[in-house]
Amino acid sequence: MKLIQKILLFALIILLPLSFESCSKFAQSKRQEEKRRKDLVKEKAEREREAERAYEEAIQRHYDMQQKSTQKMMRQTARKSYRQSTGKKEFFLVRWFTPKQKKVKSNRNEK
Repeated sequence: MKLIQKILLFALIILLPLSFESCSKFAQSKRQEEKRRKDLVKEKAEREREAERAYEEAIQRHYDMQQKSTQKMMRQTARKSYRQSTGKKEFFLVRWFTPKQKKVKSNRNEK
């Protein structure tokens, strides 16, 4: 009986430090994995920002190639589309005094 107790005690003494070491390695690998994940997210965000910058530069390049009258029209159209997309109305005096467009019947049904 004493021999079995000594063997169990010896096994317990040997296995206890090994289990702590494996836990620390597991925690370390978890930290490395988390760091890798954060780095990947950061790289993806940076790529998206770079793509957005390139898109904005292309739009500006296209705008700069146009004539002054076309640039003015593009600005007006951009303002109008922004206003419509955000749900903002034009200034009330502008709405009051702009001529209404007449509705034209389509010629599709006449065949």
